[in-house]
Amino acid sequence: MNPLKEVETQIEIEFPSKMDAEIALKAIGPEIMDSPSERTRTGIECREKTVKITITARDTPSLRASLNSYLRWLILSQQILELKHDMHNH
Repeated sequence: MNPLKEVETQIEIEFPSKMDAEIALKAIGPEIMDSPSERTRTGIECREKTVKITITARDTPSLRASLNSYLRWLILSQQILELKHDMHNH
C-alpha cells in the first residue's frame, strides 16, 4: 500500500532570453498536452526567461518517467536554440 496519494515536482529552466523561453515553451507544449502517462498531470508556464513545469503524479515511477521526458525535450530545445545562436554569431 502506498502511503502517499500523490507526488509533485517543479522544474525551472532559465534560457538566455524571454524569446528563447517562449520558443521552448511552444516547442514542448504539444508534448505537455499529450502527457506521457495518464497517471500524471502537468502544468507549464513561462515567466520572463524561465520555463517552469509542474508535474503531479499518482506514484513515483510515473513522476520519474514524466520528468525524464520533459527534461529531455527541454534540453533538446535548449541545444537547438544554442546552435541557432552559434550559427548567427559566426
